[in-house]
Amino acid sequence: MGNPYVIGVSSQKGGVGKTTISVNLAVALRMFNYRVLLIDSDTTNPSVGFHMGIEKVNTGYRDVLYGKVDLNQAIAVHGPTGVHVLPGTLNTKKFSSSDERVQKLITSMRKSNYDFIIFDTAPGFVEEDLSKYYNEAMIITTPEMSACTSSIRLSQRYDAIEVKHSLVVNRIKNKRYEISIDEIEEIYEKKIKGALPEDEIVPISLSEHIPAYIVSPNSKFSTSLKNIARKYSSGDESRLTYAPQGSGGIIGFLKRLFGIR
Repeated sequence: MGNPYVIGVSSQKGGVGKTTISVNLAVALRMFNYRVLLIDSDTTNPSVGFHMGIEKVNTGYRDVLYGKVDLNQAIAVHGPTGVHVLPGTLNTKKFSSSDERVQKLITSMRKSNYDFIIFDTAPGFVEEDLSKYYNEAMIITTPEMSACTSSIRLSQRYDAIEVKHSLVVNRIKNKRYEISIDEIEEIYEKKIKGALPEDEIVPISLSEHIPAYIVSPNSKFSTSLKNIARKYSSGDESRLTYAPQGSGGIIGFLKRLFGIR
């Protein structure tokens, strides 16, 4: 593939399944025989290691960024899948980044012959010193009003710094109170990257510290996740513009909220 495709998996709020999707997307891409590096860049509440059963981590993202260890020294290989993981580490000291540090890290990673590099980020907007290196920011939302409105705000921030972004809707229950996919696409003004159903395999996989894609590859969640990974494999980035069909009801409210005409 040449240079690695860098994906920053992000969300404006916590609890939407961002890390679950980061981990399982990395596994799915690895199952397509791509070389994948998954980075836990959440310096406040790192949890990639928990999801993947990688324990007793002494060095990780923060240490590499600060130049305390070499990238290859800090990488753990997830045995069942072969995904390379740069885990996060718990640390009470205040974390501070810089463009110089991030640039050095990105340069090192680009020399490591990966096809995909996936950053699992902390909730909220990731500062430009990291996000400007993304090929794509994947925004994770759920189909509730509060999550969708915050996700649209996040997409606008990425627009402001000219970072390409996509939207994935997670934990869909098909309840009447949820915002429909059509409504989400209308306000987002693009086709979403994927839609993932609420699936009991996810909490089961978390309890076992094994990615859901491995626990049950044919579950509804895993099948939907595989479809997202396949889009990267085929080069289909699902960037079609959605044609608005009116401005009444919830769509009208959201458009007025964000000043979209």
